[in-house]
Amino acid sequence: MTKQRWHGGELRQDPLSGDWTVLAPGRAGRPHGTEGLCPFCPGPGEDTPPETWRLHDPDRDGWRVRSVPNRHPLSDRHEVIIESPRHDWDFRTATDTEAEAVLRAWQWRHLALRKNSAQVVIFRNHGAQAGCSRPHPHSQLVGLPVLSTSARRGLELSRDYHRGGERRYSDDQLDIALEMGTRVVLVSPHCVALAPFAPVTAFETHIVPRIARADFAVVPGTELADVARALRRVLHALDEELGDPAYNLVVETAPTGWEQAAFLSWSIRILPRLEIAAGLELATGIPVVTTTPEHVASVLRDRISVRHRA
Repeated sequence: MTKQRWHGGELRQDPLSGDWTVLAPGRAGRPHGTEGLCPFCPGPGEDTPPETWRLHDPDRDGWRVRSVPNRHPLSDRHEVIIESPRHDWDFRTATDTEAEAVLRAWQWRHLALRKNSAQVVIFRNHGAQAGCSRPHPHSQLVGLPVLSTSARRGLELSRDYHRGGERRYSDDQLDIALEMGTRVVLVSPHCVALAPFAPVTAFETHIVPRIARADFAVVPGTELADVARALRRVLHALDEELGDPAYNLVVETAPTGWEQAAFLSWSIRILPRLEIAAGLELATGIPVVTTTPEHVASVLRDRISVRHRA
């Protein structure tokens, strides 16, 4: 059996499947709730470890986005991206410039955390049901010393598919979605938002680039701005349709050392947490989703269309 000490906890690997589990009893002490002053808000209550990066706000004497080490880390490379000085800020109501600034922070900190990491995971938890412990808008990056099972399997399957026909799996899936049209939420110059053919959660939505790159960190500014705009519109549509749902947002990008892989393409996954996994799901690992992706795409398209016309 494989196990190793890891930043106040332990990594254990299942001897049959090779899956890793993180045992982190120190995470049980994370704060929950909204009592007291917010440590992420500028002012007398601000209380964070020394920041690792900040994007200055050119319109004010302060910052627009900043990153700090996580006080309850999963690794020695675990950072919190504080997405705005405003406690009530959110992607769905942000300006395009504000949304782009957060994605740019993800890029910069992803590059910074790669050293000695097998992969860097970028994610955003929104709502208590999605695991969010602080209401102030923030996202996180974690550098892992091992490659997760899903990342390893994704590498193998994408490489095998590419060898078979010299085309990326993501390219073919995007072409199919655009040709059918029934799962497309929106199309913009540099990306497409769509409901995946086999979703893991109800109302799962992906932001997929039209120019495939393995590495999210090198997406150029014009494309990044378009992605930020599309992400903001999709999150707003989900909010209008579902009423501020809890969700997990994950940036799928190449593991460390695979940034130039011709068979990979980055994407963003939005996974609303509307249902609790029951016995079948836990027993088999097969998700049970109660809405079709075609229905999801239709209602989100309508929400975006109505708002755009207004």
